[in-house]
Amino acid sequence: MTFIRPQRLICPSPPGSLLKRSETAPVARKAPNSDQDAGYLALVQCCPCLRCGMEPTEAAHVRYASAAFGKSSGMQKKPPDRFAVPLCADCHRLARDAQHRQNERAFWEAIDINPLIVATNLYAKRGDLIAMRAVCFVAIAERIR
Repeated sequence: MTFIRPQRLICPSPPGSLLKRSETAPVARKAPNSDQDAGYLALVQCCPCLRCGMEPTEAAHVRYASAAFGKSSGMQKKPPDRFAVPLCADCHRLARDAQHRQNERAFWEAIDINPLIVATNLYAKRGDLIAMRAVCFVAIAERIR
């Protein structure tokens, strides 16, 4: 009784030949449907704080859900960058009554601003810093009345 050993169909490649070469590594690019846009967040940070009008600001993501704006929320899930609005560091996270230190909906109701409307208007003007700043100034002016 003779035993027939299985044979390879192709020649084995030399060790390391199937590894990617560093010079051909793909450049990291934003996916077309990606919820993250660092360039847009940089522009949001150039706008005045919606609460106190100070600059520089941070991009504060609106976390609560709204069916009217097609926004869902989840525990430990960062919202898409299109729902970011400008707040200074104190109003965003440092002050006693900052956005992150209380109920977020109550924070926005106290300053009489709907952040989802502002975020939608800002995202519609993305790429045009002057128009984005105008959106913030209008929101601040309407709140003061």
